[in-house]
Amino acid sequence: MKNLILVFISITFFSSSKPTISTYNLKTAIEKNLVACKFNGNFESPHYYQALEINITNLTNKEIKIRIPNGQRFTSDSTDIQDVIITQEELIALSSNKNKIMPLFSMCIQEYNSAPNESTTYRLGDLATGKLFKITNEIEKTKSFNTIGQYSVWAITDDYPLDKIDGFNEKEAIQYQKYMAILLNVPVPSKQTESYKTYYETTKTLTRSVVGKFKYNIHNQSNITIGLFNEQDIIVRELYNNPNQEAGEHLFNYAFDATTYQDPRYYIRLIINGNIKVSLKMEPRKS
Repeated sequence: MKNLILVFISITFFSSSKPTISTYNLKTAIEKNLVACKFNGNFESPHYYQALEINITNLTNKEIKIRIPNGQRFTSDSTDIQDVIITQEELIALSSNKNKIMPLFSMCIQEYNSAPNESTTYRLGDLATGKLFKITNEIEKTKSFNTIGQYSVWAITDDYPLDKIDGFNEKEAIQYQKYMAILLNVPVPSKQTESYKTYYETTKTLTRSVVGKFKYNIHNQSNITIGLFNEQDIIVRELYNNPNQEAGEHLFNYAFDATTYQDPRYYIRLIINGNIKVSLKMEPRKS
């Protein structure tokens, strides 16, 4: 009779869980020497979208997450360049000893200085409080990473006139005018619909018109803006805006009155999803 050998294999299942990933505020992480950071201006984006770029390296042997809170300020190393403020909280995951470079949603907070460029360096500043903190959080809530959001920030930092908080989306502009009036405890600006439409719609009544067009092929639905920027890289007028432009080849037309803009030169820029794709220099003729 054959011996039947039964082999019993005992399998032990070890219950294991992934190690906890610690999250640190950016300021704490820097103070504890957990990360090394460089902050530069982001010239590929306008000053009201992603004005700042972070170059961050994890100095530890474990994975960590870094939180950059809404309202975090950054101070320019140049007195001629605007400081910036974060307008959307960012959570950055970093593997051990790894580096990451990325833009941050941020806006300028000194209207009369120049916008940053790639050579602009920044230092970590303090966290905004009060009205400034409220408006940057409102911008994140409504995703108003546009001229309307920027002008609202300047209304806090530079007394920017509330009736000048505008953009192609009239409804959004009016909402922000009302929000800022309540925040600052001042009267709501009177609505001037006709002048608003005249300003933003292409019109044949321009004294000396500048007209042009951009032909561009878009692969996916995109947020499209054409803006007129001065030599300080500050937008002085939106010429076209469609946050939900369908994919395909498009011809974007623009027009404005050159007599209104008297600086030696300007730049007309096509901006797609916050990135400057085309920049054309324009030198208005004097009368």
